[in-house]
Order: sequence, then structure tokens, then C-alpha cells
Amino acid sequence: FRSRQIVDTIADNAASGGMVIGGRTIRPFDVDLRWVGATLSQNGVIEETGLAAGIMGHPAAGVAWLVKKLHEVGQGLKAGDIVLAGSFTRPITIKAGDVVHADYGPLGAIGVRFAA
Repeated sequence: FRSRQIVDTIADNAASGGMVIGGRTIRPFDVDLRWVGATLSQNGVIEETGLAAGIMGHPAAGVAWLVKKLHEVGQGLKAGDIVLAGSFTRPITIKAGDVVHADYGPLGAIGVRFAA
């Protein structure tokens, strides 16, 4: 037995209270996913930056692992399933009234305001 570590929290997405997704679809072969970068701003101040290669070397690596494991037990992903590859920025703490903006450069941006 070992105590729970930060990698466990990241792996099962336990640090998130929710997710916001945009409406623009990017096909994974249209861009080198390793080089997708982002800035994460809170109330107009950049709090985090990151590069997708920070997710196991390639953000698709964990998704490939998941698909293989699901196949081993006779399961799989279905069209429309949302799979989170992992975050390449550290989490930020938000409070009511905060505005968070994630900017992925040429791939677009998304923002959200947290109501009370």
C-alpha cells in the first residue's frame, strides 16, 4: 500500500470541479498535438502556461493507453465520448466572480465567468 500522490489525483481528474469545452472541432491529425500551447488567465492575469508535450510526451499517449485497456476488457469508446488527455497547466483556485480565459493561440480561446 502506498499513500495517494499528486500523480494519482491528476490521473483520475480528481482536482477538477468541472470542464468547459468549446464548439470548434480540431481533428488530431491536422496539428502536431505535442506543440499545442496555452495561456491560462484569471481575471486578466496570466497564471499558468503550458505545452501539450508535458502530458506523457504526447497528449494522445494516455488516450491510446485507455483504448488498449478498454479493449482488453471488451469495451471501447463510442462516438461522442469526451476523453480528457490531461492538463498541461497546473490547476488554479477560483472563486465566485472570477473570469478564466484559456488561449490556445491559432486553435482558439475559451473563457468562463464563475457566478455566485
